Amino acid sequence: MNLLKWLFKPSPDALGKRGEDAVASKLSWAGIFGREGLTLQNVYVPTGNGKTVEIDLLYITVKGIFVIESKNYSGYIFGNEKNREWTTTLYAGKSFLGFKQVEKHHFYNPIWQNKTHINCLRRYLSEDIPMWSLVVFSDRCEFKDVSYQAEDTIVCHKRDLGYEIKKIWNRVPDALTEEEVKKVHSKLCSRISVDEATKTEHVAQIRTGQHSTYKCPLCGGKLVLRTAKKGPYAGNQFYGCSNYPECRYTRNL
Repeated sequence: MNLLKWLFKPSPDALGKRGEDAVASKLSWAGIFGREGLTLQNVYVPTGNGKTVEIDLLYITVKGIFVIESKNYSGYIFGNEKNREWTTTLYAGKSFLGFKQVEKHHFYNPIWQNKTHINCLRRYLSEDIPMWSLVVFSDRCEFKDVSYQAEDTIVCHKRDLGYEIKKIWNRVPDALTEEEVKKVHSKLCSRISVDEATKTEHVAQIRTGQHSTYKCPLCGGKLVLRTAKKGPYAGNQFYGCSNYPECRYTRNL
């Protein structure tokens, strides 16, 4: 059974897409309960310097725009708005000596990530529209040490997304008419059907830009781009510490 799970384990991209679809489905329930809006997935917004950012989900409503970053992680989540990196820890079985093993993975601060998305979205739309940052994690994870102070930011589980939208909905006045909602939606629709060249360039800028100056948080060595040679992710690229095998720190793209 374990062998079958290993062989058919979905890729990180597939897991991410599955998480985004689950969040999009949750948004449909918000509309059923009177908080109607228009949803867009995987929106490529120009940064203004020839590059793009990819926004997982947008929920465009009369209250404003809910900008959603989906994180489909399991395990315990640690991080706050001041940390460049957050951490997820997973139980990884026991060693041959019977000791409990924990697997740690680091990922870029999703609050910072979504703040960048919102800044680019504001510039692109050139309109004063209220926007809220919602970082939505899988229900399979548990927040162990997650803290933030920003009033326009929410970090929550998928199961609580509708409730968080409701709280914002009930405390702020309408900012857009239904016609204006449709106008914003129409403008952003052009950013979900970008050509393959734009998508390829977006992936390339992530690989060569965002992580190129990162140092290993464990030993201070440089993070270098590598390609997995075996296992379920064979052929996929990742960042590994230059001091391997003494340091075995890795980070997904």
